[in-house]
Amino acid sequence: MIELADIPQQARERIEGLGKVELVLAILSSSAPEALETVVAGARESIAKLYSPVRTLLIHTGESLGAAPAEDPVRTLAFPMLASPRPGDPVQNISDAYDAVFSVGESLGARAVVVIVSDTESITPQWIYALARPVLELDFDLVTPCYSHARSAGLLNSSIVSPLTRALYGKRIQHPLGPDFGFSARMVERRLAMQPNRGHTHPRSLASVAVDAVCEGFEICQANVGVRHYPATDWMNQSSVLAQILGPLFQECEHHASHWQRIRGSQPVPVIGQPIPADAEAEPIDIRRMIESFQLGHRNLQEIWGVVLPPGTLLELSKLARLTPEQFHMPDRLWARIIYDFALGHRLRLISPDHLLRAMTPLYLAWVASFMLESVIIEPGAVAQRLEDLALAFEAAKPYVVSRWRWPDRFNP
Repeated sequence: MIELADIPQQARERIEGLGKVELVLAILSSSAPEALETVVAGARESIAKLYSPVRTLLIHTGESLGAAPAEDPVRTLAFPMLASPRPGDPVQNISDAYDAVFSVGESLGARAVVVIVSDTESITPQWIYALARPVLELDFDLVTPCYSHARSAGLLNSSIVSPLTRALYGKRIQHPLGPDFGFSARMVERRLAMQPNRGHTHPRSLASVAVDAVCEGFEICQANVGVRHYPATDWMNQSSVLAQILGPLFQECEHHASHWQRIRGSQPVPVIGQPIPADAEAEPIDIRRMIESFQLGHRNLQEIWGVVLPPGTLLELSKLARLTPEQFHMPDRLWARIIYDFALGHRLRLISPDHLLRAMTPLYLAWVASFMLESVIIEPGAVAQRLEDLALAFEAAKPYVVSRWRWPDRFNP
């Protein structure tokens, strides 16, 4: 974990000389100076919309900007430590950067800390305002984002992260992994207290942010921030992404098992602001190639899948593998059980966790292919209802995972 004492002396002296600020805004995405100047201007515009202006420190990874006028409520600070030092571990890099920002916010007595990871093309004044205002003016502890995006974007969140989080912890959070969040001082203090060199055993990833807030009773809301631009997806190379995202997510399932096993159903979480229309659909996806990848995985990964999936699920997958692209459809109930079974397999450590998660790739591609085939024949407005049906299937299957979690050897349909 990065603390204030770990920050280079020049930056630390600048921070200490600022005195008290009310808002720390961190831009973790790399950006050219002109793009950063646009973000700073957007921050000024956002602050001006608040009930009363707040003194703000905007920290970023780029080069230092010119000195601001004395009356400017926004001060900027180049913070090179936020740049990614581990090219092979982006998830841990983001977590470390969050800790550094939290340490700065705590040292300055900030009432709110807003961290934005999305690229600077996405960041608008509304984006900043939507994440900061609920903390500063409405007394929420955590603000999670609601993004608008193309139908084929953000599918790992739509298919696994969001419905799993909703079913387990009972809160309907659209993007529980952010990565753009607003935090209260209370939430910052709690996050710092949970890091290893402050008494906690293991580092906590972003997968724990929303989950911890739910389990510990913090006040949570969601904010419509705008259209998020996702990088192009290499659909045939998703194994590393699945391991990086689902590993921490499944670890949180283990950490909070005693809590989520008591929860039934789900409750809405307040959403602030109106959604912004999404971009036009991205380039078409090669669905046939995805189905072929699933069929190849079905032939080659039976040994691994057989370790975590019960015979009934393996039988259904065998039937699915024989379908033509025109017939291809993965039922929501089947997909929900597959995710629950892999979460249990991750907990039991029957094989290497990384190996296990990578073996999910053909199954994930099968779900994406099924979803895309279905979504092209329904109205654009019906896609949200389609994802709601999937989330309800995760909730309906929850007794299955509770039973398997408690008695993994006895309950194997």
